[in-house]
This record gives sequence, C-alpha cells and structure tokens, in this order.
Amino acid sequence: MSKTKSGLMKTNSDAGWHPKHIDLIACLYIAMLFLTWITAGKLFALGGLIFSASLLIYPLNAVFGDILTEVYGFNRTRRLIWMGFICGLLFIVFTQIAIALPPAESYEMQDAFSAINGAIPRIVIGSYLAYLFCEFTNSYIMSKMKIWQNADNFPLRAFASTFAAQFVDSIVFFVVAFAGILPAKDLIIAIIGSWILKTLYEIFCLPLTTFAVKKLKQAEGVEQFDKYELKIFKF
Repeated sequence: MSKTKSGLMKTNSDAGWHPKHIDLIACLYIAMLFLTWITAGKLFALGGLIFSASLLIYPLNAVFGDILTEVYGFNRTRRLIWMGFICGLLFIVFTQIAIALPPAESYEMQDAFSAINGAIPRIVIGSYLAYLFCEFTNSYIMSKMKIWQNADNFPLRAFASTFAAQFVDSIVFFVVAFAGILPAKDLIIAIIGSWILKTLYEIFCLPLTTFAVKKLKQAEGVEQFDKYELKIFKF
C-alpha cells in the first residue's frame, strides 16, 4: 500500500486492514438511532416552525454516519446501516408485543403505555424508511466525493452529503409519519424547517466531526477508498 501526504497507508481493499475502533463508533451510531425513534413522536414549535424532538438527536446519527463512511468506507458502513434496519424491525415487533400482553391487575399505566407506544409503528416506520434513504444517500455521496477529491477537503463533502441526505430524510419521514395528520401547510413547513435546521446542526458540529475523523484516521493509520462499485443491497 502507498502512503498519503499525512503518512496514512492508502488502501481500497476492505480485506487490507482490520479496524481497531469501529465497534465504538458503531455502538454510538445504533444508540443514536434508537433514541431518534423514541423521541420522534414528540412535536414542538419554535419560532413558528414545527419540529420533531428527534431533531435534537438524529443529526448526531448523521455525524457518526459521516465518520463511519469517511474512516471505514462504504462497505463497512453499509453493514451497519442494514443492522440498524434489523434493529428497527425488532423495535417495532417487541414494542407491539409489549402492548398486546395482558396487563397485571395492579398495573394502571396500560392505557398511557398503549397511547404512547401504539402510535409508534407509523412514526418508527417513517423514521425507519427515512433512515435508510438518508444514510445510503449520505454514505454514497460521501464515498464518491472522497474519490473525486482524493480524500482532500472533508468538510465540503460532509456538508454536501448532509445537505442532500437530510432533504431526503425530511421528506420521507414527515410524509410517512404525519401525512393526513398534519395540514398540508404545516407538513411542508415541518419538512423545510427540519431540513434546514438539521443541516445547520451538522455545520455547527463540523469542527468536532472533522477533529474526530482526523484522530480516528491517525489511530487506524489508514486512508480507506471505495474503489469498487458501491452495492447497497448487500449485507
């Protein structure tokens, strides 16, 4: 393997190295995903705009997605995205089983539990689909731009991938989760407001993301490029 200007070993082979720290980032990535689903059903108003409470958390998941693709490549990130998909299925299934279980006589919170978690399927499915479309859009753009830029100017590709991916995410989530519930005007406002705010959130986090990417690359000692065709439908 050749070396980059920063002294990192340059590779386009997933088999060429064994990541040391991907498990740490993967755990945080999946944890943020679950927190997003749990908080997605709460809407709040700010300055005349309507947002989901998941707005406070989901951009962090996008940040970890950027870090994963930039440091570990599209193929490893793809596996984690699909693992998130599987976790989502488990979340939906067992939440609904918990609702269906007959409550104990002394348990007085069944109606509240059902009211809160009974609305989860549509919201989680919206989050779930938005997550898939957003993460693959983000990771694909990030990976392709890294090749075009020869790994230079990470902030630009982080912004570009986020700008596109969060637009996709906002449309899919709000249409699936709230179409027919919110008036069309409020739905459009929510989509645009969420897209803009999540993009600004990532811009705000960009110095920290850039720092984390730099440190992780140094710790791994490798600059990963995705040379081959990027296949989404593969585990």
